[in-house]
Amino acid sequence: MIEVRNLTKKYRELTVIDDFSHCFDAGKVYGVMGENGAGKSTLFRCMAGLETYDGTVIVSENSQIGYMNDTPFYYSYVNGMEHIEFCLRAKGKNVSRDVINKLNEKFALPLNRYASRYSLGMKKRLMLLTLMLQDNDIVIMDEPFNGIDLAGAIVLRQWLKEMKAEGRCVILSSHIVSAISDICDEITYIHKGKVVADLSGMSAESIEKYILDKIDN
Repeated sequence: MIEVRNLTKKYRELTVIDDFSHCFDAGKVYGVMGENGAGKSTLFRCMAGLETYDGTVIVSENSQIGYMNDTPFYYSYVNGMEHIEFCLRAKGKNVSRDVINKLNEKFALPLNRYASRYSLGMKKRLMLLTLMLQDNDIVIMDEPFNGIDLAGAIVLRQWLKEMKAEGRCVILSSHIVSAISDICDEITYIHKGKVVADLSGMSAESIEKYILDKIDN
């Protein structure tokens, strides 16, 4: 559904992503791991079309990409419902408030309150709720488990399984080794912007040992 060929991203003399190539197919969940500063967020922003880059990103025809960044941001004096409706209009989606409220039964968010005043867990749930309503073919999520509360984490895991069964493509990053090893079909480890290992099929314990050895060396 999305193919990345020789993607390189530089900020002046600093190379953040160095010749990254990978094919991401339908019906799979892909994990990208790496330390802070490894280039995961930059890679995702390039794939989502939010950053310029050298190389090629090929997206299947008529496929829509949904993107969830790692840090929630909401404008002041915009409530949860208004934020959702704004994001849906930006994607060209027409979703009724009845549908929004029905899905929100899973999240229990006070959509009539200002989103900027939500707790971190509530902000993450609002990001997830909005992304689910967009009905994208390809979903890119940067640290979706970071800061999310228990209820949100359960809904997220269920949704990932549903998207896989529906033949959608999911690409995510996480520092939570157990979550990424349980969910992802393929796991790529990047270090200083370069792919250094394929951790697919490894247990959480084996992944942790590999990463600790990599850091020590």
